[in-house]
Amino acid sequence: MFVLSLALALPLVATAAAAQAPSLDARVNLNIADRSLEDVVAELRARSGANIVVIDHPDDEKRKISGQRVTIELSDVPWRDALALVAEKVGAVIERRPGEVLAVVSPARVTFQTKDVPQDIRKVIQAIAVSANANVVVGPEVVGTIDVRFENVPWREALNVTAKSLGFVVVEEGHGVLRVVAPQKLEEQLETRTYQLRYLRPKSLYKPVIKSEFIQQAQQKATGAAAAGGTDFTKSFSVLAALKKALSTKGDLDYIDSANVVIVRDTQQVHEEIRNMLLRLDVEPAQVFCDVKFVSTLNGDLLNLGVDYGQDGASVTMVGGQIPITLPFDTGSGGWDDWIIASPSGEGPFVDPTGNGGATFVPDTIFGSLSFQKFQGTLRLLQRDSSTEVIQAPKIIALDGQEATIFVGETIRYAEAKSEQGQAGGLQLTIGEAGGSPVEIGFQLLIRPNVVPGTDRIMMEVIPKETSLSGTGTNSAIAPQGFDIFTIGASGLEGSIALPRTRSSTIVTTMMLDAGQTAVIGGLTSDQDIKVRSKIPFLGDIPVLGFLFSHDANTRERRSLIVFVTPTIVYNRQDQELLLQQELQRRRIGLKEQMDALLNSVPAPASETEPAGE
Repeated sequence: MFVLSLALALPLVATAAAAQAPSLDARVNLNIADRSLEDVVAELRARSGANIVVIDHPDDEKRKISGQRVTIELSDVPWRDALALVAEKVGAVIERRPGEVLAVVSPARVTFQTKDVPQDIRKVIQAIAVSANANVVVGPEVVGTIDVRFENVPWREALNVTAKSLGFVVVEEGHGVLRVVAPQKLEEQLETRTYQLRYLRPKSLYKPVIKSEFIQQAQQKATGAAAAGGTDFTKSFSVLAALKKALSTKGDLDYIDSANVVIVRDTQQVHEEIRNMLLRLDVEPAQVFCDVKFVSTLNGDLLNLGVDYGQDGASVTMVGGQIPITLPFDTGSGGWDDWIIASPSGEGPFVDPTGNGGATFVPDTIFGSLSFQKFQGTLRLLQRDSSTEVIQAPKIIALDGQEATIFVGETIRYAEAKSEQGQAGGLQLTIGEAGGSPVEIGFQLLIRPNVVPGTDRIMMEVIPKETSLSGTGTNSAIAPQGFDIFTIGASGLEGSIALPRTRSSTIVTTMMLDAGQTAVIGGLTSDQDIKVRSKIPFLGDIPVLGFLFSHDANTRERRSLIVFVTPTIVYNRQDQELLLQQELQRRRIGLKEQMDALLNSVPAPASETEPAGE
């Protein structure tokens, strides 16, 4: 006995990106009742992907915030605003530390009042620094008087407001040292820093043109405009243009395209602004995996009933009689013409030197005949149902905000005929490739996904298109199946030419979908009914017996087009691996089902089916 077993059962892989991935644009919903601050911060850290820590003051027990309980309810709020509100609940603030770390801390608070007597700004800054135990350096140009009143205000906020009131700025140096200076002083202290861009890159000037009538013209214009800009990346790289607007009057910016690095020479304030801009813009873009099923069905019903006499109907032919004559011959005179007349015995020519030359045999006259050979009728009783289903299942992945296309099919070239007057006056036919050649048949999918920031929703532009040949010609040496064959020319100069007839189905739509959601983006059904009745005049109108002289043909054709689309957001390499494993699992299951069906269809050997003897 031969046994074949397949161990292909594997656990199903979880759907990629089932949970919303961390995002700096994430919006959150919080419904928290009496939970610790650390738990809330951990949840916001998981949603945003940012580095958030809770820091207690080591020497002041009153400023300890870890372990405090939080109760808050928020709906669809940016995570940074939610973090600030949660910190405010426990009397803390958010401070940015080196390495892009956000620290939730309870700062020292300032309560200070000048009592309507303007004080020297240097003394006010000194009082704030002493209350917070902070390291503050005041520039010699910082002079003036100010009237303030602070009541339980975080010291850093009080310092910034005090300096800004007289046009000064607070600059953070290394090791937590703060410096209060005039903006004009900073313009003389330019710093040079480099910024390595990771995901932001200028668009290539040499990009392939996607063959689609929906985007080709616009893409060519964009490519031409980029090429006209030459090597000035500030014209084609919009990020550089935005960074240049943030520079001061003495600032300068350079871009090294080979290393994708931006070099900026400007004040510390400008560097801080540029760093914040790049922190927000230079992030890893999401990808969208799009699974599309394009289903095209054709159902045809045919009913023939009655007696069919053909396209020309019933016909009767009649021919005239024939009478032989001697013109232009004179039979029986012994000349050469006697040798072409048949002998009555059927043994050769009549004229024989030993025979009677005067006994000439003339056949009997043959009159016309009435022929019914072309009169025929076929009794047709036929009902036929046919169905055709074409399923295209392309899968494509595209970057967020970038278009992508896939085409599956073939390209067919065809010819055209031209007639020209020859030098001798005759008609001359020439054949060459047609102006509209080649024709592409198959399936094309064009998508442009846009992931809504902070959500797992996708705004998609989807254009599926199917093109097929629909001509009436069959596969022959002249043309492939689906072409129409035409005959041209006259007077012995006829020629045949094949031209394609195509049928297209196209959908252009923009939709909003959740990741993993399947939507029907197109449903088109068209019905065509054709009824043909043929009959012999008068005879076909006779009651009951008229059935023998008439024929009815009913044809119904229904075409349906349905397109299903399922997008999935791919945030990282782990999501891509999940999608790959999922596709391999589908193929393993399909192979196992085919093998099981094959094994079940093979009959078992007789030794296994017959009972064993005693």
